[in-house]
Amino acid sequence: MLTRAIAPQAPRSDVASLIELARRQNEDAVMSLIERCASRIVAAIETAGVPRYDASFDDAQNQALLEIWKQFPSSKKNESVCYWMYGVARRVTASRIIDPAVRQRRRDERFRNAAGSDALRVAGPADTIASRDMLGRVLQELSVEHREVLVLRFLEGFSEQETASLLGIPVKTVSSRTSRAKRAAIDALAGLEGENK
Repeated sequence: MLTRAIAPQAPRSDVASLIELARRQNEDAVMSLIERCASRIVAAIETAGVPRYDASFDDAQNQALLEIWKQFPSSKKNESVCYWMYGVARRVTASRIIDPAVRQRRRDERFRNAAGSDALRVAGPADTIASRDMLGRVLQELSVEHREVLVLRFLEGFSEQETASLLGIPVKTVSSRTSRAKRAAIDALAGLEGENK
C-alpha cells in the first residue's frame, strides 16, 4: 500500500494547508500527507518489530493508516506531521500487533508450564476443577469494578495502561483498584475456605 511512488515534496506552506484540510477529513489531503510520510510510517512499523516480509506487516500498516485517519482532526502539530505519523504508526503496531502476540506467547508458556508441573500431575483433574470453581466463587464475591480489573490484569495479562484504556479510567485508578481488589479477593477466599471447614 505505501510502496507506490512517493509524490515530490510539497513546499512548507502547501504542507500547512494540507494539514488544515486533513484535519477536516479531506481524503486527498490525508493521502497526500501519508504519501509524503510513507517512508517514516514503514520505518515505524519495522521499528516496532514487524519487518516488511512478515505476514502481519500489511495488517500493521492498515491499522496504522486507519488510526492516522481517525486522529487527524485532533492532531495539533503543523511542522512535524511525519514525526507525528511515525509515532502513531509505532504505537499502533506495538499495541495492536506486537503486544497481543507477546501476551498469547506468555499465556501459552504459562499453560505449558502448568500442564507439565508435578503439582498438577499429583493433584489430579478433580483438584484443578475445584480450584477453578473456587476462583469463580471468589470473583462472584467481588464488586464489578474489582472483578473487571483482576480479570483484565491477571487472567488476560493486560498491563495497567492497557487496562485503563479498555475500562476508560486513569492508570492510577487501575493501580488503586487492583490493590483493593487483591485485598477483597483474599478476604473472600478466606471466607469461602471458612465455610468449607
